[in-house]
Amino acid sequence: MKYKIEKLDDSSVVYMRMIGTYQSDKNFEMMKTFKHWIQTNHYWKYVEKYGVLGIALDNPLHVQSNQCRYDVVLRIDETVNDQTISKRDFTGGIYAVFKVSHTKINIEKFFSNLENILNESHLRMRNEPIIERYIEEEGTDKVCEMLVPIYEVN
Repeated sequence: MKYKIEKLDDSSVVYMRMIGTYQSDKNFEMMKTFKHWIQTNHYWKYVEKYGVLGIALDNPLHVQSNQCRYDVVLRIDETVNDQTISKRDFTGGIYAVFKVSHTKINIEKFFSNLENILNESHLRMRNEPIIERYIEEEGTDKVCEMLVPIYEVN
């Protein structure tokens, strides 16, 4: 599977969090709410520049599914003074970036084959969350980038 290597910088981000089962309709609704907040507050230029990130913070094999945390995140290069949105620092790193058709089947296939993909590509994954990156609007023919945290490639 084709990939590119990308370094994400440490940065300030805004985010919304959902606690509950991954891949639920609530995550989709939260993404829509987040994008609406971005547009209303005139931050869409950052979506075009960096994309919206989806970060599953917990492994459902180790955390009860109803307690799993999922963040939708946007890097913003300016101060945000809005109490309705959460803010935090994002720690960057080196990532292998894979493009995946944004369908449930293709994303599940990617995750089920991830170990083989990494082995065939001679990549070693860091113990950090895999990040989903969305630059395009939602739709049935859209692409999601999966950013797999890896150790630096020599």
